Amino acid sequence: MRDYSNMPVLEWEGEVSARKAMAQVHHAEPVILQMPEDFVMAFDPAACGCRAGDSADHHVDCHALETLKALAERNGVPALARLGKVAHEAGQVVDVLLDSRRLVIHD
Repeated sequence: MRDYSNMPVLEWEGEVSARKAMAQVHHAEPVILQMPEDFVMAFDPAACGCRAGDSADHHVDCHALETLKALAERNGVPALARLGKVAHEAGQVVDVLLDSRRLVIHD
């Protein structure tokens, strides 16, 4: 199991959160996005290049651009798609933790 305890957690609040996360990612700093209860976490892990995590609810090393774009489209949140582009350009990947509603962007 990966250790996320030393990564900053950012409560997702839309555009403001996206800008803060983009700054973190741009500086090659990891960030955990805590998504709200009404955020739909459904996406296709295989299409996003994810590997299986420690449980069926964990998808790791997902392609940042594809994963965040898919979630952005499903939820109508274009700021998340822009964050995916920045993460991709920075060489970052995304771990999706469905059980805790978290998106972990890291190298």
